[in-house]
Order: sequence, then structure tokens, then C-alpha cells
Amino acid sequence: MPKPLIDSHGRKITYLRVSITDRCNLRCVYCMPEKGVNPLSHNEIISYEGILRFVNVLANHGVNKIRITGGEPLVRKGLADFARSLSKITGITDISMTTNGTLLEKYAAELYNAGLKRINISLDSLKEDRFRQISRTGNLKDVLRGIKLAQKTGFNPIKINTVLIKGINDDEIIDFVNFAREFEINLRFIEYMPIGGNITETITSKEIEEKIRSAFDGFELISGNGYQAVSKEYGFKDSNAVIGFISPLSEHFCGDCNRLRLTASGKLRLCLFYDSEYDIKEILSGERDDEAIFNWVSGLIQLKQDKHNFSEKAKKPGSLLWANDFMNGIGG
Repeated sequence: MPKPLIDSHGRKITYLRVSITDRCNLRCVYCMPEKGVNPLSHNEIISYEGILRFVNVLANHGVNKIRITGGEPLVRKGLADFARSLSKITGITDISMTTNGTLLEKYAAELYNAGLKRINISLDSLKEDRFRQISRTGNLKDVLRGIKLAQKTGFNPIKINTVLIKGINDDEIIDFVNFAREFEINLRFIEYMPIGGNITETITSKEIEEKIRSAFDGFELISGNGYQAVSKEYGFKDSNAVIGFISPLSEHFCGDCNRLRLTASGKLRLCLFYDSEYDIKEILSGERDDEAIFNWVSGLIQLKQDKHNFSEKAKKPGSLLWANDFMNGIGG
């Protein structure tokens, strides 16, 4: 029986997040600078063939869940064919994607037919002017049309990811909950994280939960942070909507971390919040067989930290020595 991928803290790795591009048609304030970044060249981006080879190796050792991310994954050509190839890999049972939703109306049906059944859509404001302020470009109506079409197409679940930024969109909490209740979807509030030097006072999940509880009756916990789960989820007695809280800062879930990240440049990243990266393209380009690649990865994951160190670093004034890469390059 093939060996599972288990790190030095006893955590079994079953989940790979794959960034297929660093390019994006938006410029969200928590993801990249206003002028954008210098995009990777074609030769610097890891090929679909390389990703599929790597996934095949990991799938033989217990990895069963793949999330496609970016940048904005819908800007890379050939995504549907790539998703179709992923769905054919033995052992991969869950393929999902995170998108900003602006191009979803165009590609939803094609992706669904290719085997992509779950989707997360980033949406940080329900107000057109504020949406543009946060994303610096884009059209809120495009995202809303994409959400409706994704529902009609059959994606299930559809999860809306919302990052609250103090003083910008934190007054929309109840509006977002009403939106989730109206469309009966899964809404997840994600604590704002200091990636790429973005440091601000985080609105904690507890604060958000208290505001929702004060506005709605019958708001009850339906699932906690169990093994390999990253969110606490709440439901309503009078609605099928689900409200989740992802709390990487105030209630980190590192003890149950089961994931690795593959960046658009082909680097393996053991944790979102540590900048150490390991070149997969170099390993795949050699003559190593699948066993050798597995042994290389298995050795690497022994370096995986037991937890991130946000709190310790953030207490040091001016310390920006961690997680300095922008999210478009790491993968959301």
C-alpha cells in the first residue's frame, strides 16, 4: 500500500491548492498593489502537464482534494481541459475553484461539464462604488450575474468569500447575511490577513458573529473546526443559508492543516504565511520517477511548521519579514 504524506507533527496531507496563473483582471487592495505586478512570462508559469504529473504522484499517496486558484484562474486559456484531466486522475475525488466571478458567466457551463462542481467566489462589497474601491476595477453586476448563473448551472455548494476591512466594508455585515439568506448560499467571512505587507487591525470572527447574532434569531452553530475543516459554520431556523467564519488570526486551525500550495511559478509552499518555496518544475524536469518525486515531497513536508507566527511577528513594529509575497503569486 502506498505511503501517505504525513508531516513531522502527524498531520496527513490530503489537499493541494494549485495556482495556475498570477494574472488577474482585478487589483484588490489585499491581493496586489494598485499598479499591478510584473506578470510571470510564459516560460516561468508551470505547465498544465507539469501540474498533472505532480497531482498524479500525490494522488497515489492520499491527496484527494484539489483547489484551482490564481491570480484569477479564468484568465488562463485551457482551464476547462485542465479541469477535465484532473477529474480523470484516480484518487482525486474533489475538484473546486476560487474565482473573483467576473468572468464566470462566460465559462460556468463549460467548467461544470468538465467536472468542476464546487466553486468559491470572492465578493467583498454589495455596493457598486465600494466594490470598485476594493477591487480598483471590475463591475459588481458581472459578479452577481456569475453567481446566479453558477446556481442555475448546478454548482453545489457555491461559497461566497468575503474579507472585511475595517473602515471600508465592515458596515455591510448584515447586508451580506441578508444576501446569503435571499439566495440560500454559503457565505464565509474571512479575517483580513497581512499578506504583502498589508497590515491593519483585523475584525475578528467573534466580532462579526456577535453582530449577526444581535440582528437574527435562530442563528446556531451547525459545524465546528473539526479535523481538516477550516471554518465554523452557522445556520438559521428559517433559511438554508450557511454563514461560515474562517479565522486564521484569532482562532488559527494550524493543528489540523492538511494542505500544500503550488504557486503559479511552480514552487511548492508548505504554508501560506512562510515565504520558503521549493521548485517543483526543476524536480519534474529531471529523470526522477514517481517514487523519487514522492520521496522528495515527503522529505520537504517534514519542514512544515506546526503553526503560523502572525501574532509574534505583528507585535514587532515595522516587521514585514514574513508573508511578503502578494496573494496573486501565492494563490488564494
